[in-house]
Amino acid sequence: MQKIVQKLSDIKVVSTVFCVIVSYLTNSLKIDYLVIFGVLTLGIMHGANDLSLLQNINFMRTKVQRFVVYTLTVIIFSFALYQFPLYALVLFVLFSCYHFGEQQWTHSFQNQTRLPQLFYFLYGGFLFSALFWSHAEQTLYIIKELSDFSVPAYYFQWMTYLFLVLCALFLLFQISTTRTQMFDVLFQTVLLVALFWTTNLIVSFGTYFIIWHSWPSMKDQIQALYNKPNAYSLYIKDALPYWLISLSGLFLFFIYNDRIGLNPLALFFSFLAAITFPHVLVIFGLHQKTKLS
Repeated sequence: MQKIVQKLSDIKVVSTVFCVIVSYLTNSLKIDYLVIFGVLTLGIMHGANDLSLLQNINFMRTKVQRFVVYTLTVIIFSFALYQFPLYALVLFVLFSCYHFGEQQWTHSFQNQTRLPQLFYFLYGGFLFSALFWSHAEQTLYIIKELSDFSVPAYYFQWMTYLFLVLCALFLLFQISTTRTQMFDVLFQTVLLVALFWTTNLIVSFGTYFIIWHSWPSMKDQIQALYNKPNAYSLYIKDALPYWLISLSGLFLFFIYNDRIGLNPLALFFSFLAAITFPHVLVIFGLHQKTKLS
């Protein structure tokens, strides 16, 4: 009972339930704007210290080298997204499945199970599939806008079932070590699925991205960079220039969108994909270093 009470009082749970209730009771755009604001601030900010993290994991010798490599990665992926959108989108989703699953479960599974990386990918795949299925019309429209490729809606449904079964099998095959995580997995999964099916795409993705991913990731990064749990002012100070550069990039995206001709929602998600791809690689390296140490 005490564990249940703790979970129900968790800020992530309270915030998610709040978003679900507000979205259910009103169709106001205010919550959409609030979520977008959260993505543009905390969401983008949590990836703005990647260069410092690269130094922390001893990648390249100088700051200039790290900046050049990181910037080139963003440019190359942006080019791939423009020239080969379907392949770039698939690659981004596959990497993101692992990345999101890893951030959500690394503290629970890393030292408890065999091959936890498999569960990270499977659970992330389940989340993305469930998100796409619950907002199939908007998702299909965005994919069509970005890649001019049509995907049957039932693909998302079957992918959700497949990843759900594979996650369950992973937990059952290692029941002796995963028994203690069963309640957490079930509780969080039910809550997130409820979020996806009761809110629109912006609120669903934004709430998960901000509350369940960006905030925990920022706390992990702060610990890794400063070895202090509450050094938020230091983190924001170091991240601020790169956060402003990212926002400027988004602003330029919208200014030149008349040449690209994308729907604003599709443009927004493509921008997030472009700046998130190198971040996924950086966080993977950070978690690898943490695991080895």
